[in-house]
Amino acid sequence: MRDFFQIMKEAKIYREERHNKSDLIYKYYNGSEIEFISVDQPTKIRGRKRQYLWLNEANEFTYEDFRQLLLRTEKQIFMDYNPADEYHWIYEKVLTRKDVTLIKSTYKDNPYLDKTIVKEIESLADMDKNYWRIYGLGERGTSETIIYNHWQFCDELPDGEVIYGLDFGWNNPTALVKVVIKDKNFYCKEQLYQSYLTNQQLIEKLKGIVDQNSYIYADSAEPQRIEEIKRAGFNIKPADKDIKKGIDTIKSHGLYITKDSVNLLKEIKSYSFKEKDGRPLDEPIKLNDHLMDSIRYACHSHQLMPKPEIRFL
Repeated sequence: MRDFFQIMKEAKIYREERHNKSDLIYKYYNGSEIEFISVDQPTKIRGRKRQYLWLNEANEFTYEDFRQLLLRTEKQIFMDYNPADEYHWIYEKVLTRKDVTLIKSTYKDNPYLDKTIVKEIESLADMDKNYWRIYGLGERGTSETIIYNHWQFCDELPDGEVIYGLDFGWNNPTALVKVVIKDKNFYCKEQLYQSYLTNQQLIEKLKGIVDQNSYIYADSAEPQRIEEIKRAGFNIKPADKDIKKGIDTIKSHGLYITKDSVNLLKEIKSYSFKEKDGRPLDEPIKLNDHLMDSIRYACHSHQLMPKPEIRFL
């Protein structure tokens, strides 16, 4: 939605009086309107009918979500997704239909893609065959090197000990994850995933998200940013960045992710080890891993924190 309105404004066709911000509806002069909805609640899916429907990141929807929306769409449905899942209802129940057209595009079809991202994608051809299939060729993923395969969905975070992981970015998004520790399990929820945030803008956002008594474990490669956030009153500490030990920490605990953590779910489904001569290495691929880093910073660094000593007098 943010992208849509940014493009409208840059094209100088946006009119604020036609934008119903509370209902997330934009009306055009010809009587048409576009409505933005999320599917976090079943009542939103079973709402009013429409002529056209666009499912963004369609592989994050359930098949039941798709069916209910299909029944309420009169003319045409558009779906976009990265084919990271090896098995998915889209492959079996949508692409097999006779009334479906598959349009495959790759990074080469996007003239606006940042050159650094193009370079990273093209490096995958020698680094990881599965990632190259997905992000380079637009083909269905067939990975045997996925790092986390023990995670499960949860509807919401339980009560428990709260910590945060923070990965700084600029062109890449700044990523913040809330982690609740309960019964030796990690429960995770995406809190922030946004590019081009100055440190002051990030601090303002943290004020609306983080309890200032909770630990934030941040990328230790940015000590000046950490110090500025600390001076703003937050309990922020540099994270331990031992990747292998961090991954082992997460693998040794139960891992749950809330269903509304869209970017987090996208990352974890394709978070993979590098390959060499067809064999996985201990080093993850550095692509679409910002929230993955945040989780590792929080979970592993907190395990290393000295625990209060209990003495009996």
